[in-house]
Amino acid sequence: MRFCVLSLSLLAGLVLASGAAVAQVPKPQPERGPPFSVSGFRYELRPDDVHMFLCEQPSCGAQSKVSYRFYAPGNAITLEQFREEQTQIVRALEQRTPGQKISILGIDGDSGAKMPRLFKARRLMVKPDGTKEYQVSGYLFGDRGAASLISSAATEKASSDNYAQYAIGVMLVLAPSKR
Repeated sequence: MRFCVLSLSLLAGLVLASGAAVAQVPKPQPERGPPFSVSGFRYELRPDDVHMFLCEQPSCGAQSKVSYRFYAPGNAITLEQFREEQTQIVRALEQRTPGQKISILGIDGDSGAKMPRLFKARRLMVKPDGTKEYQVSGYLFGDRGAASLISSAATEKASSDNYAQYAIGVMLVLAPSKR
């Protein structure tokens, strides 16, 4: 498992900028890379600062994807709210694609409000053509902010393994800057 941490100051600037109202016209920004990545994945920056990674090696599972997005600190979501949100997400995804069935395989998380804190849901999506996709979706909370992290793959193992690799990097970015 190899990943590299890029500019944490860039991340801090993104988090600060996302929470502030700006009245001026944004300046074009040069192409930038992700705060970190895991080997074997190709990176794409998607709208709304979503960092998308597409598997390019057999070790991470053909057609596997992982994405994360960072948010400002101060999110007070509880595990119970996360559970309810997952039920709503499943309903919305099923309505978006008629014939698609989604099962929640498990929801885990830390109770309380101490940092760091993690919430994770595992789902099985069966598409109308019978294709199965396993997803792990979660929120990670740290002293420097929060992040959403989603991993999808053809097998539950690949989805969980890829999620775990990226969760380590996300938590490092969210950790206090000084220990």
